[in-house]
Amino acid sequence: MEENKTTEKRNHNNGNHNKDGWGRRLSLRIVKGILICVAVLFALTVILGIGTYLYNKASLKKEAKLIEHKGEYVEVDGHNMNLLIEGDGDKTLVFLAGAGTPSPILDFKPLTDRLKDDYKVVIIEKFGYGYSDEIDGERTVDIITEQDREALSKAGVEAPYILCPHSASGFEAMYWANHYPDEVEAIIGLDMGVPEEYDYMGADWEDLQPEDPEEAANEMEFYNFWIYDLGLMRYMNAKDIFPALKSDYLTNEEKREYSAIMYSKYSMGADATINHEQWFTENFIEQMKALHDGPVPDVPTLMFVTNDKMFEPMVQNMDNWLLIHKNYMDNISNGKLIEIDASHYFYTEIPEEVKADIDDFIGTLN
Repeated sequence: MEENKTTEKRNHNNGNHNKDGWGRRLSLRIVKGILICVAVLFALTVILGIGTYLYNKASLKKEAKLIEHKGEYVEVDGHNMNLLIEGDGDKTLVFLAGAGTPSPILDFKPLTDRLKDDYKVVIIEKFGYGYSDEIDGERTVDIITEQDREALSKAGVEAPYILCPHSASGFEAMYWANHYPDEVEAIIGLDMGVPEEYDYMGADWEDLQPEDPEEAANEMEFYNFWIYDLGLMRYMNAKDIFPALKSDYLTNEEKREYSAIMYSKYSMGADATINHEQWFTENFIEQMKALHDGPVPDVPTLMFVTNDKMFEPMVQNMDNWLLIHKNYMDNISNGKLIEIDASHYFYTEIPEEVKADIDDFIGTLN
């Protein structure tokens, strides 16, 4: 009987041993499978990255042939700044593009084509925009505005001006009107930025510390590498970012050129002049604090405000976006606010309607 018990015990131990061995082999197979999958995914990522990079570079070379200069160059600070001047009306409208708009001339074209028969229309392409030169250095409100003024002077465009700022260039219009009131007859805000928006973004101008441009560029290096340098931006829906690319008021040829300019600018990554406007340098903070704490320029103002939900992350909800513009207009003795149910680039979508509102407003200035 003892011998039978010993035999049964040995058989039981062998069974556990076999199960343990099978479990270890299964675990090794799973680990091996995971490693193979990781290796395959890594290889595919590398292949995709190289392929996208080569495709982007080849496309940039091909697209460069689509870019044909429009406007005229004037020399500002030793570099070429581009302006488009059309029409010869009594009133001079100066259009200032929003931050990052790659081709101001083509972006504003749906609207300016309808204005140039009645007014002198000027589109300024700041350095880094459109056909203007790329330059080094910080891009703060005072620097940009002074360069714009010099460009207009050298082009023979005399003040007073009706400034037409889109988006972030609203800060330039405010600076311009506060520092050179005799040059600004009126402001037509195209969903323009106002200083109060920074309150909702948590900006404390008293304690905000300046950042080093090189450190800021390094922090964005990963994003710039994948999106811009490799060209992954080409897989994004650019038409949602810049609605002019789907506007009914641009030809297909103009849309292709707009697209070509866009990719050429953004493929430069952190080196692009337009990205320098994001540097929170000491001068930038001082300028924005002065605008935030200073007076709203009391010049005749027509303010278009959209309900584009792109602003929700900045101001928490769209009611606040409307509210900060109403607060701004409370300081204007001669002003009108028009709510627009359209995108941030509404003037590319409904230019006739916008033109009619501008005509009515300018009529009150005479």
